[in-house]
Amino acid sequence: MKAGQWNIFSGGNAGHAGRIGPWLAAWMLLVGAGPCLRSIGKLVQRYYAVPPAMFAYTEASTRYVDCHGRLLRMELGPGEQWQVPIALEQVSPWVVASVVAVEDKRFWSHGGVDVVAVGRAALGNLTAGRIVSGASTISMQLARLLYPEKRGWGAKLRQTLRALSIERQLGKSAILEQYLNRAPMGGNIVGIEAAARIYFGKSAAGLSLAESSLLAGLPQRPAALRPDRHKKRALRRRRIVLARLREQGAITAEREHRVAGQFVAIRRTGSGMPRREPLYCAAASRGGIAPGSVVSTRLDPWWQDAVRTALHATVDHLPGVEDGAAVIIENTDGAVRAMVGTLDIDDPTAGWVNAATCPRSPGSTLKPFIYATGIDAGRIVPQTRLLDAPLTQSDYRPKNFDGRYRGYVTAREALACSLNTPVVRLLDTLGYAYVYNKMLASGLRGLAARKVEDLRLSLALGSGEVTLLELTAAYAGLARGGRLVAPRFRQRLDRVPVAADRVFSVGAVSLVTKMLSTYELPGAPGIPLAWKTGTSNGQKDAWCLAYNRDITIGVWIGNKTGRASPDLVGIRAAVPVVAAILAEAYGRDPPPLPETPGIRRVSLCAVTGLAAGPHCRRTVSGWAPEGIPLRLCCRCRRMQDSSAAMHAPVSLEPPAMESPRPGTYRAASGTLHLPLIAAGNEALMWFVDGRYLGCAARHNRVEFSVGKHDVVCVRENTGESRRIEFTVR
Repeated sequence: MKAGQWNIFSGGNAGHAGRIGPWLAAWMLLVGAGPCLRSIGKLVQRYYAVPPAMFAYTEASTRYVDCHGRLLRMELGPGEQWQVPIALEQVSPWVVASVVAVEDKRFWSHGGVDVVAVGRAALGNLTAGRIVSGASTISMQLARLLYPEKRGWGAKLRQTLRALSIERQLGKSAILEQYLNRAPMGGNIVGIEAAARIYFGKSAAGLSLAESSLLAGLPQRPAALRPDRHKKRALRRRRIVLARLREQGAITAEREHRVAGQFVAIRRTGSGMPRREPLYCAAASRGGIAPGSVVSTRLDPWWQDAVRTALHATVDHLPGVEDGAAVIIENTDGAVRAMVGTLDIDDPTAGWVNAATCPRSPGSTLKPFIYATGIDAGRIVPQTRLLDAPLTQSDYRPKNFDGRYRGYVTAREALACSLNTPVVRLLDTLGYAYVYNKMLASGLRGLAARKVEDLRLSLALGSGEVTLLELTAAYAGLARGGRLVAPRFRQRLDRVPVAADRVFSVGAVSLVTKMLSTYELPGAPGIPLAWKTGTSNGQKDAWCLAYNRDITIGVWIGNKTGRASPDLVGIRAAVPVVAAILAEAYGRDPPPLPETPGIRRVSLCAVTGLAAGPHCRRTVSGWAPEGIPLRLCCRCRRMQDSSAAMHAPVSLEPPAMESPRPGTYRAASGTLHLPLIAAGNEALMWFVDGRYLGCAARHNRVEFSVGKHDVVCVRENTGESRRIEFTVR
């Protein structure tokens, strides 16, 4: 040690060599008194007592653990230090033996001050006329770590008194645990666990004798002995530790020799610290966390790996598509079991941008909330017929994605096939402001970034913006029977059931679940699932949301830059990800759909799909929510309305067409021209192969190519329709 340099074991300053000051004499007299020191210590403890709060690890690194308690990630503590507190029973026994052997061999027997060591040190120092030996115990070293101050004999006296206070409060195991968690290990590395992870890439529980004895020697001179910079010095110090172990009978001479020559691989500083799932851990830290705390997250590594694998497998085969995100939420309490927000965290431009929490246009994924609102309002049930035909509202002209129109279809088919014009008409009937507020109440807070007056009817097709996380949580609310639950990234400290607001009735949500499960998810045969896709305007975002009884999955595929791609279609880009996750998760026994309570059997008009009345000639059985009166069939309402009694009764028969007729037509030149003629010269809406031609009694010349065709005519006001099919050869 250089002149004037201190270490926490020396008990003096080498710069004072040659003379022993009065403070040294007083200190030696005090500690040499043995039992007297204990009595004096009790008297002065009230001035130098260590309060219990001092034993808290306020400078510790923040640690994130998964749902199984395994370490996910660590971050620097408030003092920019790596410090990871660990229980003594989790530390390798070789660490304990090595530290006690080299630092304080009578640690387990003395009361905070080693009187024998003090006497030996005093005698040696007096004989040499200078300080050649110290007598600090582990308890005294802990006192100095808790109360750092400039060295001197006054400081040594205060450390002694505080060591006595520590011994009165803590047992030996607790003292050693505190010391091991606070000992300097080089640079900004504090404590045995941080040192083990940084230097060896493992926990202190798994340290070998060779590794333990090396780390046990570091606190004497941590800067000069840190093994990643001064490995030879550290190994020489290890030999001293091994020799002390052999002298105390902990190891044999043969083992000492063998371990002294054993190679240990030293990692580069920081490479051994777990730094996984930064985006999830950042989300878990929202709302504030105490410095140095252990954050118990709800992340399940199995789900997380399954999600990441499925995203990569799909995106890698989509030209012009670079990124994706997915969220899995547990329906019971909103626990976020997985959240992948990017596929390339190292991307220097947007790697740390979490696509799961960025607002994007949701496309058709908002439609289920409009249908749920319509059911709760008594306007529709799954069998209610809605008009799918061209629509113009002011300057807004929505079209179906495939460009085809189907006339009157059931609400179930309209939602399951994601038809646009029926849902826009429904939204117009319900009032866009009312539906907008329902969506906000469902947790779709991103919509609030734009005024409802700006969105209006375009709300039905996703003109607002939401995040994947809040959209997945909103669908989880559907899976929970209409009760919203906020997504949770952390474990709850208590087990009180999560309270949630009800947004939709149980019956409405049950019917929406039935509607969303009309068809199997492509690629996931036999797996019960309610699901919905979405494609944003301009094909910049592809979505799929799906849920069963247990979990809700949300997937977004796209580019963070907003670049469009023809492959960004929900059914092509996002559905395969959900299918891959489900295939990995469920074998032969997948969970069922959520239960569908709160619904009742009702009699419906076969034509309109509304509540049957006395004037309905044909009725069918259907489902409706309990406690919500369903709107009466429109024809029955009209005929019961006294103001309409003077008018001619509405026809109850489907319309008829004179041309074309079912069968086969032959075309001489590859095409055939046929007229469309309604019987009785009745003005009808005409659809040819899904293409809307307009409302008229006839269309004189319509061209048909070779192949199969279908023609549909529909009464605009009441919805009766007629379909014929024919073939041109």
